[in-house]
Amino acid sequence: MWVKSCNCVLSIEIRPANLTDIDDVIRLNRLTLPENYPPQFFYDVFMQYPKAFIVARSASMLVGYVMTRIEKTLTVIKWINRAHIISVAVHPAYRRQGIARKMMIEACKASYEFYKASEVYLEVRVTNEPAINLYKGLGFEIKEINRGYYSDGEDAYVMHSPLPLKVSD
Repeated sequence: MWVKSCNCVLSIEIRPANLTDIDDVIRLNRLTLPENYPPQFFYDVFMQYPKAFIVARSASMLVGYVMTRIEKTLTVIKWINRAHIISVAVHPAYRRQGIARKMMIEACKASYEFYKASEVYLEVRVTNEPAINLYKGLGFEIKEINRGYYSDGEDAYVMHSPLPLKVSD
């Protein structure tokens, strides 16, 4: 993938994370998001679902990630696997270039192909219009509101989509 940034064209590699990426993921999480998890949480999710933990790199710099876990859920008639997008981040200098969209597509594709997830869901701040629009563009729909979900008291939309996504790269 090629993106234009700072009046130059940069190559962005989007791929499943490897163990050496996780410290950079933690740093990017701390830089970009108010929701921070203990470092061990990132390692645990990576070790359990490495194919659905997606990163974006520009040269040696990690510029984005999507952290996904798979959850077993009982429906009315059977158990299914659901992908839960836990965290999405893109470095501020690399936003609005399609990186989050590409990473989301890859995370959802891996969740479907490798972990047999039949649907995906996530929580997003009700004030995060860019993210809400991104997810709607990928086919997600708002299913409910979790009141006071975030530590600062802000509400979250819970958004869902069936898998596989009905979008193209």
